[in-house]
Amino acid sequence: MRPRGPICLIPLLALLLAACHRPPAPNSAMPPAPTSPADTSTTVIAAPPTRAGSAALPGDHAVTRHYKISITLPTLPADEQPLADALRTTANNAKRAFLEALPDPKQFPEFADRRSELLLKFRVAANTRPFTSVRETGMQDTGGAHPLPVEAAFVFDRHARKLVTLDDLFADPDAARQALANFAHATLLRRFLADAPKPGDGSSAESIRGWKSNMLQMLDNGTQPTTVNYSLFVVRPGAGADAPSPGITLVFPPYQVAPYVYGTQTVEVPAGVFAKFLKPRYRSGFAPG
Repeated sequence: MRPRGPICLIPLLALLLAACHRPPAPNSAMPPAPTSPADTSTTVIAAPPTRAGSAALPGDHAVTRHYKISITLPTLPADEQPLADALRTTANNAKRAFLEALPDPKQFPEFADRRSELLLKFRVAANTRPFTSVRETGMQDTGGAHPLPVEAAFVFDRHARKLVTLDDLFADPDAARQALANFAHATLLRRFLADAPKPGDGSSAESIRGWKSNMLQMLDNGTQPTTVNYSLFVVRPGAGADAPSPGITLVFPPYQVAPYVYGTQTVEVPAGVFAKFLKPRYRSGFAPG
């Protein structure tokens, strides 16, 4: 999901910015069943795959009076079965959490004829010699003010046959994250300032200052070089099937670096930014350029 431009009215933007909050940590579970169908105003970030329970679940494409589920999973080769298992477990966990979050029509009769939705798509973002990268995108709608975006990313080490985190790629993860943070902050700052309100569009000087202050605060916090802030990424495809990757794509869900109206933000980071921090076994998989 690529950058989205602002779609709210500028006089209200400063208030929206101030009201927005950070997303939950990626290792948190999906939201529990609410006591009311009120909007939680947060992004659902898929939890790390854990073994799903034994309770019967509907299929990946199911429609009833009260809900619709549509989940698309990629077909993977046999030697990537651990990745396929992780995607299946993630999908099952999402279905279970979604069903638990459905409003009880007896308690909330206004939702008796409203169909909630869980729409997820897992797609292979890139295949390179060392890695298979998968993006999960979608939404969960159980009656809030707006659907909750769903974001996840999976990077599979094809040689080790296991999922890896961003830190796993680097001999010095702290230094690598600092380099990524510097690049991401500069890239996003240019992007957001290009869409900043201007005096010519009717915005007052005070509202412009408020916009910049709130935007910079979100951006500064959301790009701090923490493991949580840089937990979602995929390896970018090379020019050919066996070509090294030109870099990685960082994924920032709504509310992490900008308000909900800006959508998910992604930053393509050239390998040259982080190549010197890579573990020796991964260096040939990237082309610093």
